[in-house]
Amino acid sequence: MVSMVSSPTDSRASDPHACAVVEVSDFDRLIESRKAVVGIVGLGYTGLPLATGFAAAGFSVVGLDTDTEKINAIVRGESYLPDVSDLELEELRLKLSVGTSPDAMAVADAVVVCVPTPTADGVADLSHVDGALAAVVPHLRPGTLLVLQSTIPPGTTSAAARRLTSEGGIRIGTDLYLAMAPERINPANADGWRMTNTPKLVGGLTAECTRRATLLFEQVCEQVHPVSSPEVAELAKVFENTFRLVNIALSLELSDLCRHLRIPVREVIDAAATKPYGFLAHYPGPGVGGECIPVDPLFLRPLAELAGTDLSLVTAAHRRITERPGQVVDRIRELLVARGGTIQQARVLIVGVSYKEGVADLRNAPALDIIRALRQCGAQVSYYDPLVPSMVLDGQSVPVAAWTPTELAAQDCVVLVTPHNRIAADPHWSAAPLVLDTRNVLAPADNVEIL
Repeated sequence: MVSMVSSPTDSRASDPHACAVVEVSDFDRLIESRKAVVGIVGLGYTGLPLATGFAAAGFSVVGLDTDTEKINAIVRGESYLPDVSDLELEELRLKLSVGTSPDAMAVADAVVVCVPTPTADGVADLSHVDGALAAVVPHLRPGTLLVLQSTIPPGTTSAAARRLTSEGGIRIGTDLYLAMAPERINPANADGWRMTNTPKLVGGLTAECTRRATLLFEQVCEQVHPVSSPEVAELAKVFENTFRLVNIALSLELSDLCRHLRIPVREVIDAAATKPYGFLAHYPGPGVGGECIPVDPLFLRPLAELAGTDLSLVTAAHRRITERPGQVVDRIRELLVARGGTIQQARVLIVGVSYKEGVADLRNAPALDIIRALRQCGAQVSYYDPLVPSMVLDGQSVPVAAWTPTELAAQDCVVLVTPHNRIAADPHWSAAPLVLDTRNVLAPADNVEIL
């Protein structure tokens, strides 16, 4: 059974509001004066930037994570994310406290849950969200605002509310204010979009839930957009990533067509992007990684089945994306054979293994499936990635190669998967006998082939 504490004691005993039920006027005053304590559950790619954002705005922040390595790194002032610097952690150390015990949330006036939602066999795995709620809610004071920021299937927030009411007798909108405000974060974003200037969606279980969540995020976001329900916020987030999935899949098909027509696909897309309306450029690559685009669209399948509707376009796009790493390996084989070689025992160097430029995140990275398939073909695979110093895949370490002309010259094929740190302009590429450019970013050369 999940229930809430009624009169906890905490480290803010000298504060007259510390152990009281937070009334509307009290909540507003605490938020607007930046005297509220904000709890962040999950200190990963979305949680840590949010925690530092609230701390920088003047709030006292309590961070919670089950990963002791992350907690220890924050305590040392060492960031593990590209969007949060060591200097930020040092400057905010008096405003940000972190730990692994959920009872720390007893001092919070507002709590934001930022835990991952992966998929298991194509179905959303909500165990992290459910576990976070089960661990945290019993420690919350009546009147606390609880916001889910994790990307979740439509209906998840309302289902959580029903469960809290039926199992713990918690009255949503009185004992607990519950809302959904999906994360919108682009790690290592080069276009200037950050949490502060990216519009924030907010949808609560009640009008007052929405109002409180809106007020909270207005302190750290330039634009907050309230919507009519948690379901709208949930589905909007999933649709955003589904939009990306479908358009990336379309760019892959265009890429294949352009290769056969001997027309440069990037030039085609750049030309189309000169249209100032009705077009958004998506570029082809070796596949799609991360915990968003290849994962979130799958959240729609069970809902579509229940509704009896057709998601054939989304299904086809997801299949197209999933097949792409295998097509990369087929292209490597084709190029080696054309040069009188074979993929068996071929020395293949993968350049860039994380799922996108500027980050060290390997979750669902296309490079992993490419390496797996190359191993199955008998190739000798190594990798170079300045952000990933070592890597173990399926229990077996992957050899690390040096980024030198000598190393590249010793390979049968060098495959550019993720172009970190302007590596596309590096002159070392000319040393390789064969280069497969899966991103269409290298300068044309006799040794460079496109995917």
